[in-house]
Formats: sequence, C-alpha cells, structure tokens
Amino acid sequence: MPVAAVVGEEEGGGFPLLPIAVAPAPAPAPQTPAAPELKLTVEIGGSAASPDGSGNYVVVPGQLVVVKASDSAAWLGSSQSTGTTRTDVDTTATQWVSRFANSSKSATGSYKLVANASENRSKELNFTVKTGTYGNGEYMVFAGNGSRQKLSLDLDNATYSLTDAAGDTTSGTMTPLTTPADANWQIQSSRMTVTNASSLWISGDSIVGGFPFAKPFSAPVSYAESAFFATRALVLTQSKLDGTYDRARIEVSASGGESAIAQIQISGGGTVMKQCVDQIIYRIELCPTAKLVTSKVEADTEAGMWRLKDPTDGTLLGKFAIANVEGDKIYLSAGTSPANGNQVLAIGVPAAADFNAFSSLAWSTNGTLDMVIVSPAGYQLANPISTLTLSSLGSSSPPGMRAAESGADLYFAMRSKRLELLIGGRSPSPKAGFLHMGFVYREN
Repeated sequence: MPVAAVVGEEEGGGFPLLPIAVAPAPAPAPQTPAAPELKLTVEIGGSAASPDGSGNYVVVPGQLVVVKASDSAAWLGSSQSTGTTRTDVDTTATQWVSRFANSSKSATGSYKLVANASENRSKELNFTVKTGTYGNGEYMVFAGNGSRQKLSLDLDNATYSLTDAAGDTTSGTMTPLTTPADANWQIQSSRMTVTNASSLWISGDSIVGGFPFAKPFSAPVSYAESAFFATRALVLTQSKLDGTYDRARIEVSASGGESAIAQIQISGGGTVMKQCVDQIIYRIELCPTAKLVTSKVEADTEAGMWRLKDPTDGTLLGKFAIANVEGDKIYLSAGTSPANGNQVLAIGVPAAADFNAFSSLAWSTNGTLDMVIVSPAGYQLANPISTLTLSSLGSSSPPGMRAAESGADLYFAMRSKRLELLIGGRSPSPKAGFLHMGFVYREN
C-alpha cells in the first residue's frame, strides 16, 4: 500500500522547513535640523539701508553704520582701497557698529565685511565710502549751562547747527584755525558780537569747545559763552558701562551755581550705580555707609542714554551716558534735575592712580578760553593769568584728584588721557558752580 506523505516535508523527502527570521529595518537616525539662514540688516545714519545697484552700501565718512545679525557671529572686515579706515564704536557678537573715514579727496573707498556664524553660515557685505571729512555729522552736546543739545557739523562747508531740547536751532559758519588746520575751528554766532571763546577742538569722535548758550532761567532769554563737551562715541552696550569715575558736577539754579565733587562707581554689568555724597571726597570703597547712595540703571529709549532710578520705588533720578574717548570711558550727564528743576552738568573721568602734568586748551563756564600748563605742583591759567597750587587730597580720597588753590579760591582738578577738568569747590567757596573742560594735547 502506498506510504502516506509526512506532513511538513517536501515531496521527494528532505528536512523539514524552518521559519526564517527577518530582522526589522533600522529606524532612521534623527536628522539635526539645519541652522536657519544667517541674516544681516543694515542701518546707516540711524535709518534702514539697502544696497545700490552694484550691491554696495553707500556711506558718508563719519556716519554711524550698524549691522545687526540674526545669530552670534564673528566679524571680519578689511579695507579694499587705500585710505579707507574704520573706527569701531561698540561691536558685539550680534551687532557691528562702526564709522568709516576716507583720506582720499577725489576717489571713493571700499570696505568688505564678512559675518561668520556656526555651521559654516556666512554673509558678506560691501560698503562704498564717499569722499568727505570724517568729522562731519551729529554729536550729542553736554553744555555748561546744564543742557543737552545736538550739534551738526559740515566741515567741508565750514558750517554748523545747534539744536536744543526744545527744538530751537541756531546755525552759523566756522573758520578753520592753524593748530591743527583741520581740527580746530573758530565759531561765528549771531548770539554774540565778540566770539573769542566760541571755538572747538575736534579729537576723533569727541569735541571740547565753547559756545554762547542760553543763560539758565533768563527771561527774556539771553546768551553767554560757556564750555561744552560733545561726542558721538557713546557706549551702547550696558555691560560696558562698568567703571569707577572721578566726577565733577555743577548745578545751576535761579539764584546761582553750586558744585559737587565725588567718586562714583557703576557695576553689575551696568545695572548699579553707587555715589558717595559726603562733603568729604572719599574713594568709593571708603565712603561711609550712610552717605553711599545706590541707584538702579536701566536703558533709556534714546540709544546711548541710561536712566538712574531709585531701587525702591522706581523714581527717575536722572539720565547719563558713557562715551569712549580714545579708550577712556567718560561719564556724562546734562539736563533738568527731576528733583528740583535746576540745570545740571556732570562729567566724570576714569579714576586714576596719579595726576600727571600736561598742557591743554580749555573752555570755562565763565566764558573764558584758557591756555593751561600743569606741572606736578602748579596749575597755570592764562585767562586771567593765575597760578594755582596743586596738592594731593587725603589718603581716603581718590588719588587721581588734586586740590588747586590760590588764596581763598579753591578748585579740584582731575583728568583722563584727553580731557581735563577744573571745578570750583563747594559753597562757601567763591568758585562754586565754576567748571572748565580742557583738551589735553601734550604730556609735560
């Protein structure tokens, strides 16, 4: 009889079939999303800018150029023509802030900027720098009458215009002087018939000078020559405000002027200001606790300005700026006091370990233009001719300050690399409310 087939075997015999294991397909590896495109936006002279038909951004010498990146970037720039140079204003990982100069009187310059971000993301911008004088443009003025104004210069046409906080503008012409020929100017103004002290000295992006400003609280308004400091080199990044400053402050009321001399300190990445308000001029770290005033610092709506506020109730105490003047940070404040309506001007230089001798050209709140020669022991003024005796303050006082005395007249002197200050002592000193500012042109 036939043999039944074995279930599970192929016909013809052999081994039983076994199931074949099939390995599952590996899951796809997660893909790292590509980094977003690096984007750059350009502002020139405070307005959004677009390239010209050649793909270049056209810049006038001295204009503020701001390039903002959508991500942190390393900036690499290079001049593409002889005579084109760049001044850094306040560059960070996400924004490149600069001004250009072009030494050529006849040919435009060029500059290439490359922004490199992570994951090989890169963008290139090209600038065309027109001819013209670097010192042209707008400056913020901190004036001896306690006001903050705007100065616009056109050195190629030797003209200026000055606009106060109320929007009133006065304009005029200037005459270049010979020391040096392209940076020292005599100012003509309809406000004054005699303008011996109305002049200015330009150094980089800052100016020291004198001009006929409105007398505080005069009615009808009258004018008198007074000193001013102007700059367009304001620090824009809060963390860069930190520093210790020797500060001269004058306050003008309807009844006269008053002085205050103190050391102040900004710390905490530009978030805290400490001021010593004792009548004795202490170093900030030695200020008696009861005389140490601490304020909160916040950004103002105006770029480069910062608000001082009471840390308890948020009351606005004032506004200030920090300017970068040839590597030195200068403290600046001017305007109406929120506390009493008086006009205030304050200027501070970096706290120094010593007070070195120098020569300067200085303008004062008394309308004088002073030739100054300073030795280790004496401070000589040429208008009027006088010599002040210099002496160090006490061991608890800032070592970079000096007392300057002549009879009953008491002043205090302080300086940075390029700016020197002489302020009258507090009342009852007969020089209370006096301040002069000088451009240091030589170390003695």
